Amino acid sequence: MDVIKRKMFIKNEIKRRLLKSLKSSHLVPFSRRYQAVCFLTRLPRISSVTQVRNRCVLSGRVWSVNNKTRYGRFILRDNAYNSNIPGLSRASW
Repeated sequence: MDVIKRKMFIKNEIKRRLLKSLKSSHLVPFSRRYQAVCFLTRLPRISSVTQVRNRCVLSGRVWSVNNKTRYGRFILRDNAYNSNIPGLSRASW
């Protein structure tokens, strides 16, 4: 489901940003701003950025996902121990 949400977000991102900027601009007449609000409500909710979740690429886990590698904590730990991720190593002190 997350892949579908990401595709919908990419598809409607430019349209949503344009309508939001029209809605908040005071240089645009009120009728156009109202029209922009109406068009914003017609966009699917699934295409919003808040609907997109960070998920692990391999396991699909939602919690404890690293932003840089997009791995969950268990997958990240296993790959770090096996030295599969460049620049990441076990801590030793």
